[in-house]
Amino acid sequence: MGIGYRPVPGVLGISPHGLLAAVGIFVGYWALRRLTRRHDLPWDVLERAILWAIPAGIVGARADFVLSHPGQFDSVGSVLQIWNGGLALFGGLIAAITAALLVLHHHRLPLRLVLDLAAPAIALAIGIGRVGDLLLTDHLGKPTTSVFALAYRVPFGADLAPGFGPSPARPPGDGESCADVGRFFAGCSYHLTPAYDLVGALILSAFLWWLLVRRQHPEGAVFALFVIGYATQRLMIDATRAVDERPLWGMTGTQLVAFVLALAGVACIGWLYTRERSLRCAPRRLT
Repeated sequence: MGIGYRPVPGVLGISPHGLLAAVGIFVGYWALRRLTRRHDLPWDVLERAILWAIPAGIVGARADFVLSHPGQFDSVGSVLQIWNGGLALFGGLIAAITAALLVLHHHRLPLRLVLDLAAPAIALAIGIGRVGDLLLTDHLGKPTTSVFALAYRVPFGADLAPGFGPSPARPPGDGESCADVGRFFAGCSYHLTPAYDLVGALILSAFLWWLLVRRQHPEGAVFALFVIGYATQRLMIDATRAVDERPLWGMTGTQLVAFVLALAGVACIGWLYTRERSLRCAPRRLT
């Protein structure tokens, strides 16, 4: 299904990408507050963890992008210019969650419970943040003609996101065609990868929220399922991307990280349920 629309420019120097990322964080904050109502958890400590997580996430996202795209930076100054774009989601998530866990551990909060409660909120925030990518038509993927694909049909003269060209968009010229990977021509359709991530993240958030309501799982399992679900989602989505560097085995940096995270999530799920089963079967001491 090809969708054509004009990219939305920034307003007063504010990019839709940054604006929707901020909205996603706010909505994730709201969701976490709702999810923690039934639990006796100090909200002031959770807020402090969030405040540490946000700047850590920005640093981690930038570091991940720089390490994944070293050819795009020629000086330390260019690395620090985050307003010129270049943030990678997995690096941001890992850094933000690590910073939050350090705060929570310092205040001796139940880490696995808090991670479970945060899982659907994080997935929801990711989904909303992807709306900014859609408005900018960022992260266009490989050419597609499939009726089942969520695809962007490039309008003539559209100003594409940085790194995607020719811009303004024009039809294919002599020796060029819609099938040229890494080139984005007017009248051609390309996988709209942020749309896949948006839909997948919202479905994952709803599923994890439902699991929390059921309460039939060991603590930590919901977060582990979030890791497995989102990592698997990114493994599949990045296969449709066109311009990302593929340093190993034909996989993008994000796919490599996602593969490791998915394996870690599966191992964690196995450990949690094995541990719960052993605790249930352990003989009780007579008193």
